[in-house]
Amino acid sequence: MKKLAFLVLLIMILNPSLMADSFSLSLYQNMTDNLFQNSLVESDQLSSLSFYVDKNLSRFSVFSEGTYSYLYNNPNLTYYLQDVGLDYLHPLNEKSAVYFSLGGRGAFYRSDFSDYNYLAVNFFTAFKSYTSPTSIINVNYSLEYKNYKSSLFDSLSQALLVSFDKYFQTRTTFKGEISWGYKFFLHPFLSQQTPPMTDYPASYKGRGKGRFTGGGYSPFITKPDGDGQGIQVFSLSGLIAQGLGNKIGLNLTGMRQWTLSGENPFTYIQEFYSVENPSYDRFSWFGTQWGSQLTILMPWNIQFKLGYTRTQKEFPGIESLNLEGESSGITREDRRKQVDLRAEKNFPRFSLYLSYYYIMNHSNDPFFEWTGHFFSVGIEWNFLSGGRK
Repeated sequence: MKKLAFLVLLIMILNPSLMADSFSLSLYQNMTDNLFQNSLVESDQLSSLSFYVDKNLSRFSVFSEGTYSYLYNNPNLTYYLQDVGLDYLHPLNEKSAVYFSLGGRGAFYRSDFSDYNYLAVNFFTAFKSYTSPTSIINVNYSLEYKNYKSSLFDSLSQALLVSFDKYFQTRTTFKGEISWGYKFFLHPFLSQQTPPMTDYPASYKGRGKGRFTGGGYSPFITKPDGDGQGIQVFSLSGLIAQGLGNKIGLNLTGMRQWTLSGENPFTYIQEFYSVENPSYDRFSWFGTQWGSQLTILMPWNIQFKLGYTRTQKEFPGIESLNLEGESSGITREDRRKQVDLRAEKNFPRFSLYLSYYYIMNHSNDPFFEWTGHFFSVGIEWNFLSGGRK
């Protein structure tokens, strides 16, 4: 913490001399009664301190962002993320522009979870055009390579997204998206990286280690044959938003995702709250998601949001297990309901945030039958004009 405080202080001192166009600092305090999001119910608090700085050079911009997150009951899961990059905006005409970004990221965990450490390089490009005064089309493409300390997780992924926005005089907004993605695990079959645990599920007595004992990520056992594994997904999503007067808005969203080919190369996956898990991402599942959100502008310009989301996900290649660790012979399937409350208040130089989530997760794998409460309070400061990107 002392090193982090020194780093933040140094950035604040150097920032005026660097003449940055934007510099912001944020602090969030998170609390939950189910950090590892499973039936073991492990509570914890997570404090995150982040900074963001950028400098515009004509149409180019150089940016850097860092986040330090400390967990009180599971300090060995504490981590630091550092991003740095360069982007470029090029207008094609009065209605269209293209954007390019090249960046890198480093993720650094403490010793028990150091196999999660990685270095990544990512490229992103976007095309945006007004097809009419009330409609916009966007086309985005991204490419990312991640190199982990444990080569088990090394991957190359790419994604293509096309979206169309339409605005009506009735204060109605329509948005449709088509998305395609492909992720290739370069060598997920190095079984020596994660030897199978023989005492499953004895580690119910352990702290957040899932179904297996031992340090680090030992639950993630790979399948036995092959040199690599690719997963291809495709999704359709839509949003309808309606303004109800000057201070109330309502939106409805829906999404359907399909797995076109491949499956997760691991035999076990798990979500963590606010901590990245290399075995769980958008490529891990197929299914549906429906949601709604009510936004109200309260007195003193406080923005309040009430949301509800319902998802149904299947995890190809992941078998449901019973409490004795035996396969049930069926694919794991989760059905989730989520209620969230959020409030935000913006001031000229800083913003305040408060949120609460309640999640009920039902699964045909009893280990992932759980409920959880998640609280978060935060503050963000903008020291120079420009604000967070």
